Amino acid sequence: MIKVYLNGKQLQVAGDITVAALLEQEGLLTPAATVAVNDKLLPRQEWNCRLEEGDRVEVIILMEGG
Repeated sequence: MIKVYLNGKQLQVAGDITVAALLEQEGLLTPAATVAVNDKLLPRQEWNCRLEEGDRVEVIILMEGG
């Protein structure tokens, strides 16, 4: 198990978890999601990368509206 931060909240997750798996686990895996890991925007094709101890993941869900 490793500690990561998701939108500022500390979580204990499996040591081999990927960004995509974390988003799915937390109900945030949507086509409108934008992700940054350690303050760096992460393209969707890189969401299969594994997270490391202490990583900070920020998820923004884009919404349409007016």
